[in-house]
Amino acid sequence: MFNLYLYVLDFNSFLKQNALYLALGVVGLIIVVLLLCFFLSKKNGKKEPSKIRGNKSEYIDSFGGNDNLVDYKLIGSRIEVHLKDYSKLDKEKLKSAGVDGFILMSNKLTLVLKGDAKEVYKKIFND
Repeated sequence: MFNLYLYVLDFNSFLKQNALYLALGVVGLIIVVLLLCFFLSKKNGKKEPSKIRGNKSEYIDSFGGNDNLVDYKLIGSRIEVHLKDYSKLDKEKLKSAGVDGFILMSNKLTLVLKGDAKEVYKKIFND
């Protein structure tokens, strides 16, 4: 029993003498783990290349022509389009041009795209 007490006493004195180094080691390990998680999440968060299959005229035709376009804007990863007459919208042409999906509300059409929506927006409206 006496020997066990000496070992505990030695361990306690070891901790007291090396507390700073042990604390720095633990903090360093935590920093390494956090950096590893950060860089792995950045690698997986890259945008996919956009699938622009159609040209500008195909997109404009699928909206019902230039006369049917009222307003359009880029909002984050989506493109919002306001049309005069939504019955002229050709959903199949939009899909064949590379649009992955769309949300049609009473006053706007939101194009859902995989990849870089800014690139698609530039191709449609800034060419």
